[in-house]
Amino acid sequence: MASLESLTQLLLSSLEDVARLVSLLDTTMQHLPAPAFELSLEGAIWYLNQAASEAIGVDPQQAVGTRLTTYVTDSLMTQRRIDALPQRGTPQSWPDAWRRGRNTQPCRLTGFALPRALSPDRPRLIVWSEPPANRPSDPTADDRPPPLIPTDRLLCGQDLDPLRHKLGLGVNRFCEMLAISAVTWYAWRRQPTMPIPSRTTALHLRLLDALPELVQLGAQPADLQEALRTHRGLDVTFTELALWMGVERRSGYTWAHGNPASDQVQALTRTLLRVLFEKPRETWDQYLDLVAQQARLEQVDLATMKSWTATVPDLSPSPDTAIENQKPARRIARNKPAQSPPRKSTTQAVKKDASPTPPSRKKPR
Repeated sequence: MASLESLTQLLLSSLEDVARLVSLLDTTMQHLPAPAFELSLEGAIWYLNQAASEAIGVDPQQAVGTRLTTYVTDSLMTQRRIDALPQRGTPQSWPDAWRRGRNTQPCRLTGFALPRALSPDRPRLIVWSEPPANRPSDPTADDRPPPLIPTDRLLCGQDLDPLRHKLGLGVNRFCEMLAISAVTWYAWRRQPTMPIPSRTTALHLRLLDALPELVQLGAQPADLQEALRTHRGLDVTFTELALWMGVERRSGYTWAHGNPASDQVQALTRTLLRVLFEKPRETWDQYLDLVAQQARLEQVDLATMKSWTATVPDLSPSPDTAIENQKPARRIARNKPAQSPPRKSTTQAVKKDASPTPPSRKKPR
């Protein structure tokens, strides 16, 4: 039977080996030519190497604290994979693609969770990326499913909804991209066997059917809402977002129904998305301070009134307010019947004192 001293020495040597392995892991991550990330259990980036910074197109200082799902195309599926890593003892792999502006780069992500015994104070996940197996690095490679729209007939109203579902877009967002109204869309759809009267739109639809990755929409409040949820963990309603964008809450109701925002709101949305993706976390708080400053300059109480048109009530007393406060006392004095006799007696006294004395008359000269 092994002695207690021998077991203690074996344990200590094992702990030293584990410490050396953890240090070797950190060194390997730093010099790995492929993108490598150290994440929290929630998926926030704690460390990324130079290759990872180049893959996502963001400086390391700006990426720390953001979520890995911010930089991939299928953020929901990747977040599910990250959430499942701590429950599994073996590495897990899944396909995705890096998102850099309008371009995407396919990748294969692999991650595993370090045992809590190795880092009890800071449980962490290790995720690295490599090009997908048996797949060209060119994102435009033709490995797509066949087009939905038949090539032996004109595009008809019956083809609209299947193509919309294939691209994963709502009616309003799809109409926005095609530059047509929703009324026009529904009119075409009500005639399923009639060809689309707009040749330009028909060509556009066939192009999107053949190359779905070309679907690129302008920055809309819905994109900012999703970025706030995934990047900052904030569940913001459209009406709250409207106030932060400098417009009334009714704009948020239209956004919630899929209607596009104004050109000015879209321009601000694009800038705010860059704030979330490329700037430190405190930069968003700096923008909220600017919103509060603007509200003070316009004398607007956003927190209470929930509107940019309702002004802040002036609580300081004014001369009119002081006079208004005295009016009830004067009204009470006028309405008291007991005050009438004194005024009458005073008048009578004046008359009584004046009655013995005849009015003076001027003597003719």
